[in-house]
Amino acid sequence: MIRRELQSGVLTLTFDRPEARNALTPEMLAALVAGFDEAERDETVRALVLRAAGPSFCAGGDFGGFRRLIAQPAPADAPDPIVAANRSYGAVLERLAGLSVPTIAVVAGAAVGGGVGFVAASDFVLARADATFRLPEVTLGLPPAQVAPFVADRIGRVRARQLMLTSELLDADAALRCGLVDYVAANDAELAAELARIVGALERAEPAAVRATKAILARDRAYARGATLDFAAEHFARALRSAAVSERLATRSPSSSS
Repeated sequence: MIRRELQSGVLTLTFDRPEARNALTPEMLAALVAGFDEAERDETVRALVLRAAGPSFCAGGDFGGFRRLIAQPAPADAPDPIVAANRSYGAVLERLAGLSVPTIAVVAGAAVGGGVGFVAASDFVLARADATFRLPEVTLGLPPAQVAPFVADRIGRVRARQLMLTSELLDADAALRCGLVDYVAANDAELAAELARIVGALERAEPAAVRATKAILARDRAYARGATLDFAAEHFARALRSAAVSERLATRSPSSSS
Protein backbone atom coordinates (compact mmCIF):
# COMPACT_ATOMS: atom_id res chain seq x y z
CA MET A 1 0.00 0.00 0.00
CA ILE A 2 3.11 2.19 0.08
CA ARG A 3 5.25 1.75 -3.01
CA ARG A 4 8.94 2.53 -2.67
CA GLU A 5 11.37 3.49 -5.42
CA LEU A 6 14.95 4.70 -5.10
CA GLN A 7 16.39 6.21 -8.26
CA SER A 8 19.33 8.58 -8.71
CA GLY A 9 19.34 9.61 -5.06
CA VAL A 10 15.59 10.28 -4.89
CA LEU A 11 13.51 8.01 -2.65
CA THR A 12 9.86 8.09 -3.73
CA LEU A 13 7.12 6.80 -1.42
CA THR A 14 3.76 6.45 -3.16
CA PHE A 15 0.39 6.09 -1.42
CA ASP A 16 -1.07 3.15 -3.33
CA ARG A 17 -4.55 2.49 -2.05
CA PRO A 18 -6.57 4.34 -4.69
CA GLU A 19 -9.75 2.33 -4.10
CA ALA A 20 -9.95 3.98 -0.65
CA ARG A 21 -8.72 7.41 -1.78
CA ASN A 22 -5.37 6.49 -0.22
CA ALA A 23 -6.80 6.62 3.31
CA LEU A 24 -4.07 5.74 5.75
CA THR A 25 -3.98 2.45 7.66
CA PRO A 26 -1.57 1.59 10.50
CA GLU A 27 0.32 -0.62 8.05
CA MET A 28 0.77 2.30 5.65
CA LEU A 29 2.02 4.54 8.46
CA ALA A 30 4.53 1.87 9.47
CA ALA A 31 5.72 1.57 5.86
CA LEU A 32 6.15 5.33 5.65
CA VAL A 33 8.27 5.35 8.81
CA ALA A 34 10.38 2.53 7.36
CA GLY A 35 10.93 4.70 4.28
CA PHE A 36 11.87 7.69 6.44
CA ASP A 37 14.36 5.51 8.33
CA GLU A 38 15.89 4.39 5.05
CA ALA A 39 16.29 8.00 3.91
CA GLU A 40 18.10 8.84 7.15
CA ARG A 41 20.43 5.83 6.97
CA ASP A 42 21.31 5.95 3.28
CA GLU A 43 23.69 8.84 2.67
CA THR A 44 23.13 8.59 -1.09
CA VAL A 45 19.50 9.76 -0.66
CA ARG A 46 19.34 13.45 -1.57
CA ALA A 47 15.55 13.91 -1.41
CA LEU A 48 12.39 12.10 -0.38
CA VAL A 49 9.26 12.47 -2.52
CA LEU A 50 5.69 11.73 -1.39
CA ARG A 51 3.08 11.17 -4.08
CA ALA A 52 -0.03 9.09 -4.70
CA ALA A 53 -1.58 6.64 -7.14
CA GLY A 54 -5.08 7.24 -8.46
CA PRO A 55 -7.31 10.33 -8.50
CA SER A 56 -6.80 11.34 -4.84
CA PHE A 57 -3.66 12.31 -2.98
CA CYS A 58 -4.75 11.18 0.51
CA ALA A 59 -8.09 11.12 2.33
CA GLY A 60 -6.52 11.14 5.79
CA GLY A 61 -6.85 8.40 8.35
CA ASP A 62 -8.94 5.31 7.74
CA PHE A 63 -11.74 5.41 10.30
CA GLY A 64 -12.21 1.64 10.27
CA GLY A 65 -9.76 1.24 13.15
CA PHE A 66 -11.36 4.04 15.14
CA ARG A 67 -14.80 2.50 14.69
CA ARG A 68 -13.52 -0.69 16.26
CA LEU A 69 -12.05 1.26 19.17
CA ILE A 70 -15.19 3.28 19.90
CA ALA A 71 -17.23 0.08 19.90
CA GLN A 72 -15.58 -0.59 23.27
CA PRO A 73 -16.04 1.78 26.24
CA ALA A 74 -13.07 3.87 27.30
CA PRO A 75 -11.17 1.97 30.01
CA ALA A 76 -11.61 3.40 33.49
CA ASP A 77 -8.18 2.45 34.79
CA ALA A 78 -5.94 2.83 31.74
CA PRO A 79 -5.26 5.36 28.95
CA ASP A 80 -7.85 5.46 26.19
CA PRO A 81 -6.47 3.47 23.21
CA ILE A 82 -7.90 6.13 20.88
CA VAL A 83 -5.33 8.58 22.29
CA ALA A 84 -2.45 6.30 21.28
CA ALA A 85 -3.96 5.58 17.86
CA ASN A 86 -4.42 9.26 17.08
CA ARG A 87 -1.04 10.21 18.48
CA SER A 88 0.68 7.61 16.29
CA TYR A 89 -0.32 9.65 13.24
CA GLY A 90 1.21 12.79 14.74
CA ALA A 91 4.41 10.84 15.37
CA VAL A 92 4.64 10.07 11.65
CA LEU A 93 4.18 13.76 10.82
CA GLU A 94 6.85 14.67 13.36
CA ARG A 95 9.15 12.17 11.73
CA LEU A 96 8.48 13.63 8.28
CA ALA A 97 8.95 17.22 9.44
CA GLY A 98 12.15 16.28 11.25
CA LEU A 99 13.82 14.33 8.46
CA SER A 100 17.35 15.46 7.70
CA VAL A 101 16.81 15.01 3.95
CA PRO A 102 14.67 17.48 1.96
CA THR A 103 11.08 16.33 1.42
CA ILE A 104 8.83 17.08 -1.53
CA ALA A 105 5.08 16.42 -1.66
CA VAL A 106 3.65 16.07 -5.18
CA VAL A 107 -0.12 16.50 -4.98
CA ALA A 108 -2.70 15.60 -7.62
CA GLY A 109 -6.36 15.32 -6.70
CA ALA A 110 -7.76 15.76 -3.20
CA ALA A 111 -5.73 16.10 -0.01
CA VAL A 112 -8.18 15.81 2.89
CA GLY A 113 -7.74 15.93 6.66
CA GLY A 114 -4.64 13.98 7.53
CA GLY A 115 -3.57 14.16 3.90
CA VAL A 116 -3.11 17.90 4.38
CA GLY A 117 -0.81 17.03 7.28
CA PHE A 118 1.66 15.37 4.92
CA VAL A 119 1.52 18.44 2.71
CA ALA A 120 2.12 20.83 5.60
CA ALA A 121 5.00 18.78 7.03
CA SER A 122 6.91 18.69 3.72
CA ASP A 123 9.65 21.13 2.72
CA PHE A 124 8.40 21.65 -0.83
CA VAL A 125 4.85 21.19 -2.11
CA LEU A 126 4.07 20.88 -5.82
CA ALA A 127 0.44 20.67 -6.89
CA ARG A 128 -1.23 19.84 -10.17
CA ALA A 129 -3.93 22.34 -11.12
CA ASP A 130 -6.71 19.89 -10.17
CA ALA A 131 -5.46 19.50 -6.57
CA THR A 132 -7.76 20.47 -3.71
CA PHE A 133 -7.13 20.81 0.01
CA ARG A 134 -9.61 20.62 2.89
CA LEU A 135 -9.65 20.06 6.65
CA PRO A 136 -13.21 18.79 7.28
CA GLU A 137 -12.77 17.40 10.79
CA VAL A 138 -15.00 19.91 12.60
CA THR A 139 -17.92 18.89 10.35
CA LEU A 140 -17.57 15.44 11.95
CA GLY A 141 -17.44 16.93 15.43
CA LEU A 142 -13.68 16.36 15.73
CA PRO A 143 -10.63 18.61 16.02
CA PRO A 144 -7.93 18.29 13.35
CA ALA A 145 -5.82 17.11 16.23
CA GLN A 146 -2.46 15.95 14.89
CA VAL A 147 -2.52 18.09 11.75
CA ALA A 148 -3.19 21.49 13.32
CA PRO A 149 0.33 22.46 14.47
CA PHE A 150 1.90 21.52 11.14
CA VAL A 151 -0.63 23.53 9.13
CA ALA A 152 -0.13 26.52 11.44
CA ASP A 153 3.65 26.24 11.00
CA ARG A 154 3.35 26.33 7.24
CA ILE A 155 0.71 29.01 6.62
CA GLY A 156 0.49 30.93 9.90
CA ARG A 157 -1.90 30.61 12.81
CA VAL A 158 -4.61 33.02 11.66
CA ARG A 159 -5.12 31.47 8.23
CA ALA A 160 -4.80 27.96 9.70
CA ARG A 161 -7.55 28.71 12.21
CA GLN A 162 -9.80 30.00 9.44
CA LEU A 163 -9.33 26.87 7.32
CA MET A 164 -9.80 24.48 10.21
CA LEU A 165 -12.82 26.21 11.73
CA THR A 166 -14.72 26.62 8.44
CA SER A 167 -13.57 23.51 6.54
CA GLU A 168 -12.97 25.77 3.55
CA LEU A 169 -12.09 23.95 0.34
CA LEU A 170 -8.99 25.34 -1.35
CA ASP A 171 -8.19 24.80 -4.98
CA ALA A 172 -4.54 24.70 -6.04
CA ASP A 173 -4.31 28.43 -6.74
CA ALA A 174 -5.85 29.37 -3.39
CA ALA A 175 -3.46 26.97 -1.66
CA LEU A 176 -0.58 28.65 -3.48
CA ARG A 177 -1.71 32.09 -2.35
CA CYS A 178 -1.88 31.10 1.30
CA GLY A 179 1.46 29.28 1.26
CA LEU A 180 0.27 25.71 1.65
CA VAL A 181 1.57 25.01 -1.87
CA ASP A 182 4.79 26.29 -3.43
CA TYR A 183 4.14 25.66 -7.13
CA VAL A 184 1.10 24.85 -9.29
CA ALA A 185 1.56 22.91 -12.53
CA ALA A 186 -0.94 22.82 -15.39
CA ASN A 187 -0.28 19.14 -16.15
CA ASP A 188 1.85 16.12 -15.26
CA ALA A 189 4.68 17.11 -17.60
CA GLU A 190 5.00 20.52 -15.98
CA LEU A 191 4.81 18.90 -12.54
CA ALA A 192 7.64 16.52 -13.45
CA ALA A 193 9.75 19.38 -14.79
CA GLU A 194 9.40 21.38 -11.57
CA LEU A 195 10.22 18.32 -9.47
CA ALA A 196 13.35 17.78 -11.58
CA ARG A 197 14.32 21.44 -11.14
CA ILE A 198 14.12 21.21 -7.34
CA VAL A 199 16.00 17.91 -7.22
CA GLY A 200 18.67 19.42 -9.47
CA ALA A 201 19.07 22.37 -7.11
CA LEU A 202 19.39 20.02 -4.14
CA GLU A 203 22.02 17.97 -5.96
CA ARG A 204 24.22 21.09 -6.24
CA ALA A 205 24.27 21.46 -2.45
CA GLU A 206 26.70 19.65 -0.16
CA PRO A 207 24.70 16.70 1.31
CA ALA A 208 26.18 16.99 4.80
CA ALA A 209 25.38 20.70 4.95
CA VAL A 210 21.79 20.06 3.84
CA ARG A 211 21.29 17.42 6.50
CA ALA A 212 22.86 19.60 9.18
CA THR A 213 20.64 22.54 8.24
CA LYS A 214 17.51 20.44 8.50
CA ALA A 215 18.66 18.90 11.79
CA ILE A 216 19.15 22.35 13.32
CA LEU A 217 15.66 23.48 12.30
CA ALA A 218 14.07 20.22 13.48
CA ARG A 219 15.74 20.47 16.89
CA ASP A 220 14.57 24.07 17.30
CA ARG A 221 10.89 23.12 17.08
CA ALA A 222 10.86 19.60 18.52
CA TYR A 223 10.52 20.15 22.23
CA ALA A 224 7.09 21.77 22.59
CA ARG A 225 5.58 19.95 19.60
CA GLY A 226 5.31 16.56 21.28
CA ALA A 227 3.41 17.97 24.27
CA THR A 228 1.01 19.79 21.95
CA LEU A 229 0.27 16.61 20.00
CA ASP A 230 -0.28 14.64 23.22
CA PHE A 231 -2.82 17.28 24.30
CA ALA A 232 -4.47 17.14 20.87
CA ALA A 233 -4.79 13.34 20.97
CA GLU A 234 -6.61 13.53 24.32
CA HIS A 235 -9.13 15.98 22.88
CA PHE A 236 -9.54 13.86 19.75
CA ALA A 237 -10.33 10.78 21.83
CA ARG A 238 -12.96 12.60 23.91
CA ALA A 239 -14.58 14.01 20.78
CA LEU A 240 -14.57 10.68 18.96
CA ARG A 241 -16.38 8.98 21.83
CA SER A 242 -19.17 11.57 21.86
CA ALA A 243 -22.67 10.71 20.66
CA ALA A 244 -22.64 13.55 18.13
CA VAL A 245 -19.56 12.19 16.38
CA SER A 246 -20.95 8.66 16.32
CA GLU A 247 -24.05 9.92 14.54
CA ARG A 248 -22.05 11.90 11.99
CA LEU A 249 -19.64 9.03 11.28
CA ALA A 250 -22.56 6.70 10.64
CA THR A 251 -23.46 8.78 7.58
CA ARG A 252 -19.91 9.27 6.25
CA SER A 253 -17.47 7.09 4.33
CA PRO A 254 -15.05 5.04 6.45
CA SER A 255 -12.00 7.18 5.66
CA SER A 256 -10.52 10.47 6.49
CA SER A 257 -9.35 12.45 9.38
CA SER A 258 -6.35 13.23 11.48
